[in-house]
Amino acid sequence: MINRYVLLVTGLVFCSYDLIAADGKLTDPTRPPIFAAPKSGTKPSTKLLLTELKIAKKGRLAVINGQRLKKGDQIAGYRLKKIKVGYVILTKAKETLRLNLISSRLIRKNL
Repeated sequence: MINRYVLLVTGLVFCSYDLIAADGKLTDPTRPPIFAAPKSGTKPSTKLLLTELKIAKKGRLAVINGQRLKKGDQIAGYRLKKIKVGYVILTKAKETLRLNLISSRLIRKNL
């Protein structure tokens, strides 16, 4: 019986150490990095992140950095040129950028 309590206390000590190891601040280990608060003293990132695609007979939509876009729309100086299954193509002057879908968040309707 005492061995169970010793094991339980030891486990709790090790688990709690991991939670406060980062400068004494508690962090949510399940929080996705995209929603993490920016560190103080840093400039906001202009990184583009494709999180959702919607492909239907009516048209195609892409969600980049939380913004819904269709072909021809602009974001961060780039123009959305193509919306394909699993990725999008963005252009800016002579630069071409391909963004891949980061998860299986593809919505198909009436195909």
